[in-house]
Amino acid sequence: MIFGHQKNIRIFSQYLKEKRFPHAVLFSGPERIGKRKMALEIAKYLEGNHQESFVEFSQKECSCRICSSVERDQFPDILEIKEEQGQISIQKIREIRKKLSLSSPYPFKIIIINKAHTLSEEATGALLKTLEEPRGNTIFFLLTSMFNILPQTILSRVEIFRFSLLSKEEIKDFLKNFSLSEPEKEKIAEFSLGKPGLAKEMAIDRNKILYYNSLLETIRNIKRLSIFERLQTAEEVKRRNETDDFLSLSNFWFRDLLFAKNGISQFSFSFKKEEIKKESENFSKKKLKGIIKEIQKTKIYLLFSNVNQLLALENLLLKW
Repeated sequence: MIFGHQKNIRIFSQYLKEKRFPHAVLFSGPERIGKRKMALEIAKYLEGNHQESFVEFSQKECSCRICSSVERDQFPDILEIKEEQGQISIQKIREIRKKLSLSSPYPFKIIIINKAHTLSEEATGALLKTLEEPRGNTIFFLLTSMFNILPQTILSRVEIFRFSLLSKEEIKDFLKNFSLSEPEKEKIAEFSLGKPGLAKEMAIDRNKILYYNSLLETIRNIKRLSIFERLQTAEEVKRRNETDDFLSLSNFWFRDLLFAKNGISQFSFSFKKEEIKKESENFSKKKLKGIIKEIQKTKIYLLFSNVNQLLALENLLLKW
């Protein structure tokens, strides 16, 4: 069952109805927003030869043999490629070619490439050749949170679909599937930042709610810390492997402060509305814009360079 992304669902449903689904698509949007879920639901629909429209299929749970096999990651004609050590190597693309050369009793071969922006130069070239020579009923799903850095040669050979963050109401609707108190739903709807995948993690493990709340408090208090304490905080974030969450929450926290500075009250963390308004008084608009820019630069540096993670975090925190 898919929550949100109704526009894309309707487009895919029409494609599937007319049996003209593209052989290669790129799903672009933030991590844990549902791109992989959408690809798997389309795969279930195609391989299972379901008779209802994809719109109808996407709004229910199917427990048929094929759908159950896909859900367990055991369906033989779905190959999922993931990055290793920050990169997708050419060997992974060779695995795809080998898979496509094999015969199968199923109607489609589905290739899902996660974090397509991490393709190595060699892998990109090999994938390009594969996309130029599609074999039979093969469908490629390229998933990325940074489609703008993929080479134009790849982008020109895929149909691009953008996935947006879900609204808080959509997240709350999604959370009806879990046994949660209303305060828990409110907290999860805010901390998930529009990402159903993250909301599911917190709904299953309530300790994650406490974790994100504690991390946000750390971010909020950094301005009050000495240089030595900031360096200690950076070391703790790295040691606990919290860098990605730390940067993501920081980005939304300082965006909220900038909103407050500009008289906008549509905050990501509305349960901290009064704190946001008060805290925004400690920063100028220029300073907040600068911090947000530095957070985004740090995320890019860590993703695409060999920069030392601790050094990058220390440099960031010293600029707050």
